[in-house]
Amino acid sequence: MKFVCCLSLFLLTVQFHICFGQSTAPFDNDTEIALETDWEFYWNELLAPENFNTKVPFTTVTLDNWTTFPLSDTENLPAFGYATYRKTIELPKERPHISLYIPTIYAASKTWINGRLVSEIGTVGNTSEATFHRRFRQIIPLSTEETRFEIVIQVANFYHHKGGIDDALIVGATQKLQKKKSKRVIADMVYIGSLSFIGIFFLLFFLLYWNKDRAVLYFAILCLSLAYMSVSDRYAPLAEIFDSVSWVFLTKIEYVALFLAGLSASLFFYTIFIKFVPKTYKKIIVYGFCMLTALTVLLPAPYFTRFVLPFLVLMMLNLAYVAVIIFKAIASQRHESILMLTSMLLASCIFITHIFIFLGENGNAIIYVNFGYIVTFILLSMLLMTRFANSFHALEKAKIVAQAQQKEIAEKSKELSKVNLELKENVRQLKNYNAELDSFNHIVSHDLKAPLVAMHSLVSFIEEDIDQTVNTEEAKTHFESLKGRISKMYALINGMLEYSRIAQGKKTKETFSINELLLEIIDILNPEKKHFIQIPEKDVEIFTSKVELEHVFLNLISNAIKHCDKEQAIVHISYQKTSDMYTFTVRDNGPGIDKKYHHKIFDMFYQLEEGDKIESTGIGLTIVKKIVSGNDGNIKIDSKDGVGTTISFTWKV
Repeated sequence: MKFVCCLSLFLLTVQFHICFGQSTAPFDNDTEIALETDWEFYWNELLAPENFNTKVPFTTVTLDNWTTFPLSDTENLPAFGYATYRKTIELPKERPHISLYIPTIYAASKTWINGRLVSEIGTVGNTSEATFHRRFRQIIPLSTEETRFEIVIQVANFYHHKGGIDDALIVGATQKLQKKKSKRVIADMVYIGSLSFIGIFFLLFFLLYWNKDRAVLYFAILCLSLAYMSVSDRYAPLAEIFDSVSWVFLTKIEYVALFLAGLSASLFFYTIFIKFVPKTYKKIIVYGFCMLTALTVLLPAPYFTRFVLPFLVLMMLNLAYVAVIIFKAIASQRHESILMLTSMLLASCIFITHIFIFLGENGNAIIYVNFGYIVTFILLSMLLMTRFANSFHALEKAKIVAQAQQKEIAEKSKELSKVNLELKENVRQLKNYNAELDSFNHIVSHDLKAPLVAMHSLVSFIEEDIDQTVNTEEAKTHFESLKGRISKMYALINGMLEYSRIAQGKKTKETFSINELLLEIIDILNPEKKHFIQIPEKDVEIFTSKVELEHVFLNLISNAIKHCDKEQAIVHISYQKTSDMYTFTVRDNGPGIDKKYHHKIFDMFYQLEEGDKIESTGIGLTIVKKIVSGNDGNIKIDSKDGVGTTISFTWKV
């Protein structure tokens, strides 16, 4: 803040020390004469020095944009047109070598001094087609032998909203004017070179190393845009390289670069303080600058040249809003806010000083202005590098955390490998147990079933032998009971083997019709059509294990017929589909099951009836429940004693 205040005060104190008007006072190396007043002005006339004998000037003027000169009582001169300026000065004989400094003129110009053509910038014409616009500053040496100088300047403008000579010509010592020019060139080259270097550096930095932070890209575009705008405005290199290119086209490029710089600066600020700035700010800024750019490209001269003032107003409002946001950020203790505030204050002071104080050609002022801009951009560069350093430190911390996590993952991986080995060992043991279970099934299938078959045959032989000698009903009953017990034991062993096969078996899925499956089961269980079994009205094809579903229906329908206490069993079969799940229902007219037994009937070997009354092993519904569970389904019973039974199960397909 101290630096900014001291710099501003210093710049104010070095305001131009210039003598105005024409003078014949002693002329030394430090004397400068501003030729600003008492110019003869000839509107819509292009006069050479020899044509002034009979001409009367349109008016006598103080140099300014000619649109400020009155054409009549109600209007001023238009921007487009051509005119001739003429002025005569007297200088002392005793003087150092002097020169005439001519500022940039809107737009083409042609200069005579004492009747000699000394300068022609562009082509001066009386129409837009005949005029070739160019604008350059120039220093013209004056003769040391003459004391009276007649200056005649022809000007034509058909592109800018300003016209003519709007700044004073200066007569001064050649050495001083050349020194001032050299200082300006050096200051410009340092300024343009610094901005170009910073812009290219951060552009490459963004493209090659750090494209996560768009603030870097916006800052690079800002620097390069300002560098191009400065070199184009002061030296117009493209006009020198492409000498036939339209000056209107070059000016539009310069204006677009100016608007691009403003847009980049605003987006740079938005990216830095994105947590404090609403998204509408970005939209307003983008739309505003894009509109200015589009109008500049599309509108003809001189309309597009009027957009500098709206741009400056927009930037001043933008700076005010930026200041408010920065103070909010400082209140929330954001470190980069301090650098941003310092940069903004310095840039604002330099910008205001440049626009409102040093707008003219005022000595060394441009050196201090350029130096202030360079310091501002160095501070902003420090801000970006601070953001990068913070991000880099965050990445380093993340790297340390990642390494710790990687170490932890490695340890977990070792534990997982150990668990995996244990799992493989358990799988191996499980395979052994399954092999032993298969061996057990083989023993049950052959070593237990074989004696039962032999016992059944032996009882049959004994029954035949005794039948010839003993013919009593009691003996026959005992033999029938013994054979029934042997058959039940045989069925029980078969049920256990079936349960074991279901627990280990692999499923083979196929597409089949539900109704066709039910009809096959009905032919097996109801060959004489004694019972009424109703299948679903609408058939459906499903993709699942046909063997398992057949076993479930076979068991449920068989139980409904076997346990029915009426002469004719009535069985209704239906289904409902929801997503990938089917719900099948088997409802009968049997004696029903008391609610207190609902949770027991699916237990292995559990029977509601005594074993001698109905042939049953007590394992059928256990197998059914296991098959249904294996297909991601559930089975439930809805029944009351004496009103029939409804069994529903879900089946995933």
